[in-house]
Amino acid sequence: MALFGGKRKPINFGVISSVIGHDAQVRGEIVTKGSARVDGGFEGKITAKGDVFVGEGSRVVGNIAGAKIVVSGEVNGNIIAADGLEITKSGKVYGDITGDKLLVDEGAIYKGKVTMETSSKKGTGPSQEFETEGLLKAAKSL
Repeated sequence: MALFGGKRKPINFGVISSVIGHDAQVRGEIVTKGSARVDGGFEGKITAKGDVFVGEGSRVVGNIAGAKIVVSGEVNGNIIAADGLEITKSGKVYGDITGDKLLVDEGAIYKGKVTMETSSKKGTGPSQEFETEGLLKAAKSL
């Protein structure tokens, strides 16, 4: 089930230029012109021109900015998703979200503020803001 975004589109990450594996624990900053995938632990900041995938069982502590962002693990930080954010059923996001689309699967957990801006209207007018009170279990809150 999706909130705010409509139909689910297939995920196409193309070339993933930065990968943090299952057994890795990394601190620092990732800046890439391509896509990034985190399957282990990461603390810091991720900035990608491409897509960002946070794999199931992984944990990111820090802010993420990218095109399309898919969270199947846990993110403790703010997210800016230019082409949309998807939180899968195993995903957990604790932080504020800015973007034009938001898909939240049943069973996903979210706590924070959502600022929705359409691509054509970014920076040109008021955005839609939603505050959550406690953990959002997407299908239960509709």
